[in-house]
Amino acid sequence: MCTELTLLNFDESQQAVLSPASEGDFQLPAKGLLWLTDDHHFQQFVAVHHGQAVAHFDSITKVAQIYQLTIEDQTMVVAQAPLGSAAAVMILESLIAFGVRQVLAVGSCGALVSEQENRLLLPQAALRDEGCSFHYLPASNWVTLEPSAIKAIQTELERREYSVKLVKTWTTDAIFRETKAKISAVKAVGCQVVEMECAALAACAQFRQIEFAQLLYTADSLANLNRHDPRHWGEDAVMPTIDLAAQVLASWSY
Repeated sequence: MCTELTLLNFDESQQAVLSPASEGDFQLPAKGLLWLTDDHHFQQFVAVHHGQAVAHFDSITKVAQIYQLTIEDQTMVVAQAPLGSAAAVMILESLIAFGVRQVLAVGSCGALVSEQENRLLLPQAALRDEGCSFHYLPASNWVTLEPSAIKAIQTELERREYSVKLVKTWTTDAIFRETKAKISAVKAVGCQVVEMECAALAACAQFRQIEFAQLLYTADSLANLNRHDPRHWGEDAVMPTIDLAAQVLASWSY
């Protein structure tokens, strides 16, 4: 068995040959709302809140539009991240490079245990079963999200009389390799949900020393290992969760 995997050779240098600075020179607001949802809901939210396009980050397959808007008298940017840890971190890195220092990400997750659809969740820790986070933190099984950020989000949600459940999440790169054995193993170490970005986003945020938290809502269910249940993919939770997240981000002191 190979015990010297390249992936485990962490380099702590803050500088890389390629950086988002090649996109130009401009300043974004300190607060950022990072979406992990579809185009339709993203554009609907931007339109309702009269978002102004202030930047775009280009990749080979997609142009990510960055909008600035005001929620509860607080200026923030909203950006839509692609699915998957590496692509999502590229957007996060770009936001950080141009001034964003406090990020609340929003996305769906699959339930690994019996849990109703559209439930609001707040990850405390993410199991690192993807590759991107290992380029931002030394090798370990878990990345722990900043407790002070978790407490701030939880307090603000409770102030607004929303119920939120604290969870551990399994971040994986391979949606079609969520096998019975893997699911059983991650449940045994405490994971209640699965998604594809949290560990990497949290690792990047720690490496770049910004504040980060993520809100999840339950979509499909993998609680029954003999039958995947897509339910309604959390459709009813998308806009309510995004609206709530924007309000919470506005109230999150920085």
